[in-house]
Amino acid sequence: MSSASPGPEGAAQAKWAGRSRGTPLGHRIFLFLIRRVGLGAAYALLLPVSFWFTLFARAPGKAWERFYARIRPHDRTPRWQVRFRAYHTFGKLLIDKAAITGGLRDRFTTTHLQAGLLQRIMDSGTGGLLISAHIGNWQMASFMLKRYKGQVSIVMLDAEVDAIKQVHEQASEDRRFEVIPLKPDMSHLFRIRGALAEGRLVCLHGDRAMPGSRTAMKEFLGAPAAFPLGPFAIAAAFDVPVCFAFVVRTGPRKYTLQATEPLPVARDPHVHLDRFATALERIADEYPFQWANFYDFWNDDQATAAPGRRHTDLPAPPATDRAR
Repeated sequence: MSSASPGPEGAAQAKWAGRSRGTPLGHRIFLFLIRRVGLGAAYALLLPVSFWFTLFARAPGKAWERFYARIRPHDRTPRWQVRFRAYHTFGKLLIDKAAITGGLRDRFTTTHLQAGLLQRIMDSGTGGLLISAHIGNWQMASFMLKRYKGQVSIVMLDAEVDAIKQVHEQASEDRRFEVIPLKPDMSHLFRIRGALAEGRLVCLHGDRAMPGSRTAMKEFLGAPAAFPLGPFAIAAAFDVPVCFAFVVRTGPRKYTLQATEPLPVARDPHVHLDRFATALERIADEYPFQWANFYDFWNDDQATAAPGRRHTDLPAPPATDRAR
């Protein structure tokens, strides 16, 4: 399994560790099947693997069930079946990601909603922000965004287990897009500022708070949850179009990229965060089994560790960096 994926734990409560679970050998086996045998073989192997996670990855499974209980409070499906479907869906998303990075792009059908909007943003030269979440298959966006003309910067966690990361890097055939790794020293903020000044489309997530990062509590599915404030502080600080975007699996080997219209200008990051929480609830309600946060999303530990600050704490963009 991949980034922040579920794994067997003895802890009573699953927390996001910000790194992969699973072994390099397991990843190599799936990559071998995908590239040498076919996607069907990889999907077949996924069945017993999903059962194994259902039986032994109890802590992340139960954390995921707490999400499902909020999104489907009246569903009486046995809990083990819910866990199995969650793990199985997550596994299919990872297999599809590996297939795409391994060069099997022609095996998938993609649909782009708001394609004209995204191209206009990339053509404008002002730069722009796409804020997404760990639901669906955002890695697929790296492939889907290649149809647009323009430069893209993808902000992502660089805390993968090195051996597992190397496996996937070796399988990737296209390294076109710039990757901005999240760093504890916050140096990624300067790189994001530079990317926007260059007119790049910057893609980042708005649902996971790194330990020690700035957070804000927002109502999500009926209870307060800790969201990272950084992405929304960036949205408030720069005069660039800001959209929410999600890539969801809409059928076997079928994906759809959804994007909102640019948000109204707001200088308060909490305004953008409120909008994001609403959009995330909507997409989670439509595709609940594609929720890929296998930890207690409503755990207060993340919020108390790093109370939110205002966007004035960001390195201020010089006047020449601001889009006119």
